[in-house]
Amino acid sequence: MPWRSLHATEAETMMKHNLCIVLLLLSATVGAAAAANTSLEEQIAVTGVTVNPDALMRGDTGTVTVEIKNTGETGVAISRAELYPNGISVVNDKTYDSVGTIGPGNTMSFTFTVRADASDGIYYPIFYLDLRDSGSIRYSVPVTVESTEIQVNIVDAPKTFPANSEDTIVLSVGNPRGNSVNGVTVTPTGEGVASTQTAVFLGALSPDEEKNASFRIQASQSTKLTFDVSYRNGLNEHHASLTIPVEIGERAVEPEMVVNNIEVARSGSTVTLTGDVTNAGLKDAYSVKVTVDDPATPTDPYPVYVVGGLESDDFSSFEITCLAQGASSIPPLVQYKDEDGETHSETVTVSLSSTEQTGAGNQVQTGGSGVITRSGPQTVTRSGGMGMSFGGGFAQVPLLEIGLVAVGGVAVAVAWRKGYFGKIRDRIRK
Repeated sequence: MPWRSLHATEAETMMKHNLCIVLLLLSATVGAAAAANTSLEEQIAVTGVTVNPDALMRGDTGTVTVEIKNTGETGVAISRAELYPNGISVVNDKTYDSVGTIGPGNTMSFTFTVRADASDGIYYPIFYLDLRDSGSIRYSVPVTVESTEIQVNIVDAPKTFPANSEDTIVLSVGNPRGNSVNGVTVTPTGEGVASTQTAVFLGALSPDEEKNASFRIQASQSTKLTFDVSYRNGLNEHHASLTIPVEIGERAVEPEMVVNNIEVARSGSTVTLTGDVTNAGLKDAYSVKVTVDDPATPTDPYPVYVVGGLESDDFSSFEITCLAQGASSIPPLVQYKDEDGETHSETVTVSLSSTEQTGAGNQVQTGGSGVITRSGPQTVTRSGGMGMSFGGGFAQVPLLEIGLVAVGGVAVAVAWRKGYFGKIRDRIRK
């Protein structure tokens, strides 16, 4: 073979060899680039989604925060991030038009402001991440719209309100929502109504949690009392209200002193009154004491009888002494305080016409009768207890009881001597 032909053959072989190498390198580069493009999308992972508040009420504004992480070993360039609305509105949809590169192992978060313009339900806006070198990521975010409001109910309230007297109203505030609410505050308002508490702060209410708010209310006229409950769902303020009627009128729940079983006794110029005082009201009375009013004058040894506290339906006996020269009746005076510390008084008119005096140092007890005089429109007549009276020094001797005891003793002695007790014992043994 000529030398020139051999040289040409070797040159062609080398060219083919080099061409194969170039093709292999080009194929490897394209494959690597394709593999790199595919792995970029796989490197980015959505690691957290937060919706605040957890459930929006209709018209509320909230936030949706999406957190991503680069799980690969190379940086990933991100062109933009968006949240596509799907039933709800996105307020800041242009915030992330230019993002940048997220390094390997790093995290990045995107926060979008949304508004619940839709009716109640669950909506799925789409989080979209555009990768600069090609490819994208999509992720659906659930957003709940639920418009159930806070519930306000009456726990305890009087049917009528005595004018200018304090009464207690207790409310319950409950959260039937599936998420917590914050800053719960109850404020009372009403014309002619004053409250000891201008507002009651309850703070946060967890789902299905209930708290009570107590108010001391004083009304000067019949009106309407409104309780405004303000609270926050996320950053959104909401209000719930409850209105109750306030009717001015008398109510039989306050302490009510009833005096009965009155007995009157005279010893010289001194008159002694004994009896019982009962709290017939539905509330306790405090600092109860019994004395006499004009024209009688309190005197020793018992010018004032201090009962102290007297619970509802409870009673106490009393004894007071006074001077009542020339008087035909004596007005015992009962003074007490209610739970608010206000002092009240009631009088009882006791006639002296049935009281007799047998002589100096001797006294006669008779059944006294009295009329309870109150500040209200009603007058109640009370009849005192009857006592057995004897003249001279036997006024306090219980002769009837002594006679009954004596008769009983004689009967027992006769039964013993006749052997009746032995017969009864034998029958019991059999």
